[in-house]
Amino acid sequence: MWNEAMTRVVLHIGMHKTASTYIQKRLQANQPLLRQHGIRFDDDSKNRLKIAARRSDFKPWKTRLKQARDRSADLLISNEVLSHLLAQPRGERPEECIGDWLVRQFQRHGCEITLVAFLRDQPGYLNSHYAQHIRNFALHCPFEAYAEAVMNHRHPRGQCDPERLFGWIRHHAQLEARFLPYGGRCSDDPFLQLIEIVGGPAAADWQPIAPENSQSGRLAVATSIRVQEHLQARGIRLSSKPARRGATHALLRRSRRYGWERDRFNGLTPELYQRIRDHYRPMNDRFAQAVWGVASWAELFPAAPPSAQAPLGRWPRWRVEWESRDLVRRLMAMQQK
Repeated sequence: MWNEAMTRVVLHIGMHKTASTYIQKRLQANQPLLRQHGIRFDDDSKNRLKIAARRSDFKPWKTRLKQARDRSADLLISNEVLSHLLAQPRGERPEECIGDWLVRQFQRHGCEITLVAFLRDQPGYLNSHYAQHIRNFALHCPFEAYAEAVMNHRHPRGQCDPERLFGWIRHHAQLEARFLPYGGRCSDDPFLQLIEIVGGPAAADWQPIAPENSQSGRLAVATSIRVQEHLQARGIRLSSKPARRGATHALLRRSRRYGWERDRFNGLTPELYQRIRDHYRPMNDRFAQAVWGVASWAELFPAAPPSAQAPLGRWPRWRVEWESRDLVRRLMAMQQK
């Protein structure tokens, strides 16, 4: 047990696709100012904390806690992967989740804990997450099939039911939990929302960062799918992480070179959009009523069905075919080296 005064620990745990990268990059750019206001930030960029939590190893977390205490600072950790990880059951204790274990460890070390999670409406979340998976060569299926798999809990990393992700938090009455809507009727800067929760002054001269469009665009999505089809026809799979990472970097270089991100991917049709909303409505409404005290999820996330995206024209289809074949040639040459 630590003898020091109680330390506040703020865990920003996602969700995915709620500007987490923007928040982390801006926190990183403002490290000197954060330290001035008694905040020690760690983005777990090498995922050491994530790996340790999976193994029920508190030592790396304890090291971060000691570093904060040595500076009489609050500890702020941000990693969107924690939204899924902490909700997973522990191997040897299936009746509790990893989050229960982590909270208990911090409490044993005399910490006051605040959990922060941004929540996003599921149709936009699934659309954005799908595009990222395809871009990273981690998925090869139509968007509708992916959405159906997530809704039927066959693709757990796409999980976006707030009760399944964050229900465990509400069992800890002693925790401060802050659930913030992302998108919908909320247009506040998520970085400043987090700063306010941590206790930093909103009026401080926080360093801005250049805006970044994280979606690589519909042509990149189409090219990735076509590359995987070409490789599959040759009996080749990008099964290793280094191979997928190399393919992703090569694809992103083309996307940036040609400005593909300007034409964003949208796999949602009005019908699929409504089906996703209808599927999540009961759990969303229960969560909204319990957490935000509103009658329904739709009060914060009004329905906004999109228009179906027109099919690619002849020239873009030719471009996808040419780029995919060229990318396959380069990937095969890289594997032979």
